[in-house]
Amino acid sequence: MMNLIKKMDASLSLQIISVVVLVLLAAASSVSAAQEIQINRYVLAVSANYGGEGRPTLRYAASDARSFVNVLKEMGGVQAGNVVEVKEPSVAAFQQKIDELDKKIARNKSAGGRDEVLVYYSGHADEKGLRLGKETFAWKALRSKIDSLHADVKIAVIDACGSGAITRAKGGVAVPAFMVDKSSDMKGYAFITSSTQDESSQESDRLKGSFFTHSLVSGLRGAGDISGDGKVTLSEAYQFAFNETLQKTEATMGGAQHPSRDMNLAGTGDVVMTDLRSMNAGLDIGEDVEGRLFIRDERGELVAELYKKAGRPINLGLAAGKYSVRLERPAEYKEASVTLQDNYRAQLTQKQFSSIVAEKTTLRGEIARRGDCDSGDTTACALDSLDHNGKYRVTFNLVDKDREARKGLQMGLFVTRTDSYMLGSQISIFANIARKEMHGLQLSAVFNGAKEHYEGAQISSVMNYAGSFDGIQVSPVINVAKENSSGVQASATMNVASDSLNGVQVAPAINYARETKAQISAALNAAKKSGVQVTAALNAAKESDVQVAAAMNVAGKLNTAQVSVLNIAGRADGRQVGIVNICGHCEKTPVGLINIVGNGVWSVTGSLNEMGALGVSLHMGTAYLYTALEGARLFEKGTEFRHFSDVFEAGLGLGTQFGKYGSHFDLEYMLLMEQGAFDFDDSDFEYGSDNGVNFHHRLRLGYTTQVFPFFGLSVGGTLNVAAQGYREKIWVKPLSEYHDDFGHEGDKFRFWPGFYAGITVGKF
Repeated sequence: MMNLIKKMDASLSLQIISVVVLVLLAAASSVSAAQEIQINRYVLAVSANYGGEGRPTLRYAASDARSFVNVLKEMGGVQAGNVVEVKEPSVAAFQQKIDELDKKIARNKSAGGRDEVLVYYSGHADEKGLRLGKETFAWKALRSKIDSLHADVKIAVIDACGSGAITRAKGGVAVPAFMVDKSSDMKGYAFITSSTQDESSQESDRLKGSFFTHSLVSGLRGAGDISGDGKVTLSEAYQFAFNETLQKTEATMGGAQHPSRDMNLAGTGDVVMTDLRSMNAGLDIGEDVEGRLFIRDERGELVAELYKKAGRPINLGLAAGKYSVRLERPAEYKEASVTLQDNYRAQLTQKQFSSIVAEKTTLRGEIARRGDCDSGDTTACALDSLDHNGKYRVTFNLVDKDREARKGLQMGLFVTRTDSYMLGSQISIFANIARKEMHGLQLSAVFNGAKEHYEGAQISSVMNYAGSFDGIQVSPVINVAKENSSGVQASATMNVASDSLNGVQVAPAINYARETKAQISAALNAAKKSGVQVTAALNAAKESDVQVAAAMNVAGKLNTAQVSVLNIAGRADGRQVGIVNICGHCEKTPVGLINIVGNGVWSVTGSLNEMGALGVSLHMGTAYLYTALEGARLFEKGTEFRHFSDVFEAGLGLGTQFGKYGSHFDLEYMLLMEQGAFDFDDSDFEYGSDNGVNFHHRLRLGYTTQVFPFFGLSVGGTLNVAAQGYREKIWVKPLSEYHDDFGHEGDKFRFWPGFYAGITVGKF
């Protein structure tokens, strides 16, 4: 029995030893086979910024080519001696470089080895071919040239407008990638282009390169490693570049850009483009990180960009050095710094990021981001990110609260409140509250409140409040905006804008704004600075362009016009039109019955005229146009100016000093009402046959000489016409009885020339 057991143990041992030997032999055979396959990879990188007259000169064709070459040298197994870079070649020079490379491939070709060549081009192209300066390298000729290369695998990557024309004949069949493991056997060709045959390929100042090449290189550095095996296949890199290029160009001026491909590769093995394990340094981004990542080197150049989802890590191959990593999420901007060293892979987790102010960038090649965001406005960037990346949500609760940034509809039976940024609508019975900037609609039966900025419409039955707003506030009771706003405030009672309102306030009662474009009310408009104020009662402003009121306008400074019964302005660069105009300093002459102008005419003249009338007149206005109020009492004829008669005149006139102050000529028209044959002590005066009114029209040309400031002597001549009004006779006439009466009974006129002399005091 013991002998049988010993025999069985010996047999089992021999079997185990046999299996081990077979495994070792197979492994050795595999290694030997792998070593037998020698792979030589060559790269021809061509860049051309100038594409001939009428085409914009590119800025980043050369840097795109350099980025493509660098990632293949670092991670794609390409030796530095096998790289040829050409800038701004002619067609002949391009063809010559291809021929020289082909000779080198043929010269270095070894038995059992595999030669792979990659031709990269960044520049202009159209439906005919590559645009090299004023020349065109036809698509057919280029393809034929690449096909004739003595390489086992031939690849062309073309980043140019309409580059998809080179793939049109084959239709873009998806097959395995072109860079392969040593253990594989792969031959054929692949053409990858940045756009279809009728699309524009675009470059961006923000990326400092083309959208396509930047996305392709980011994918090759590890962002495209979907499987997580540390290798990036062509399918992975192409799909990553396709998605990223399309996403970045959908909102640009050039329009959406769709990369394309045409491949005919045959063989076995696992095909790869880059191997992350070949890098001495790297960056491993943890599973908890989610959002769009922007990775920049010490010079600030963007070396990789990708969108990372939570739940899986991403490994990137990068050269040793210091990098900044910016993380963008909806309404959130954060940044982290990492240092990569040789033979070390740095770890990056969510905890390493800290909040930052949005980066200021300059966009010329694209308009995919908001201008406000590019100016460094963190809030604008957050909302822009929320708009593009946030998920639309609809919620409903008795009291609906949300602390996270949201996009969508928020409904509360009683109250809604959001503590972060919001794009969408809030609807409730009692109150809607937004604690940070919100864009959309707030609709409530009682109160809407936005603590910070609001864009959209606030509609309530009692009150709307916004820290600032762009849009409209509608409420029957009161609308309030605390800071600079733009839009319309419409209320049945009162509107208040504590700061400037670039818009209109409409209310039956009161409008108040520190600064506004227009205010319309039935009672009161008040503003520190206003554009247009319209009311039935009172407009008041420290500075105003236009004020229109049925009762009264008051402005510290008037720029354009005031129209009302009473207009008051400290300084008026515009025109006052009203019954009474008061102006401390007027640049334009007021138009009204009584014009009081601080820098104009305000003088009193006492004079004696040919009728023996002692008169006093008040001039108010400017030298260009003034109004005159006058009253005169006639002396009794034959009393040597010792006794007054029962005849009295009072009237209103207009005049001009021919635009001159100081000593001046003036022309004046005066309408006087003649009152005669009454007792001045009788307080119960009535019109009648003995107590009536006649009208005295007087045109006067006079001269006032200034003796010294505020005092002058006046003299002049007049033409007078008196018309019978409510009296049986005309009482006014010159003392010397020179006059002419004409007309018939009940319609008589009296004409005579006259003169006056007097003293003028005041500003004239």
